[in-house]
Amino acid sequence: MLRIGWQKAQAKFVAQNRVRKSIQGREGGASYVLQVWDFMVEVPGTDGEPTRLVIRVKNPDFDLPELGKTVPVLVNRRRTKATFDDDDPSISPRARRKLGEQRQKAKAAEKKAKFDAKLSERD
Repeated sequence: MLRIGWQKAQAKFVAQNRVRKSIQGREGGASYVLQVWDFMVEVPGTDGEPTRLVIRVKNPDFDLPELGKTVPVLVNRRRTKATFDDDDPSISPRARRKLGEQRQKAKAAEKKAKFDAKLSERD
């Protein structure tokens, strides 16, 4: 889903509710579990008053904080829809892995540069 013009915000994590859980089986193959969750968050409105929104997620893969804590979200301009910010490493394991890979590449490049510098010193 395209989220052009959506803004990052910090929302208060208010409630969570599992809407549905089903186990789907494939003919001759493995089965999988489908879970649908509703998460209620409270985002600051454009007028300063908080607005409560529901975020529906299928098979959530987030490390969400305890109820009452803040969570990073993306909200539309009118503050009528919200979604979790899955590019934020504080809640997204995928974003943390990506950040770790970038750090490893930077360290490897730094080590290679040091090695090449020492090699060129000898000449």
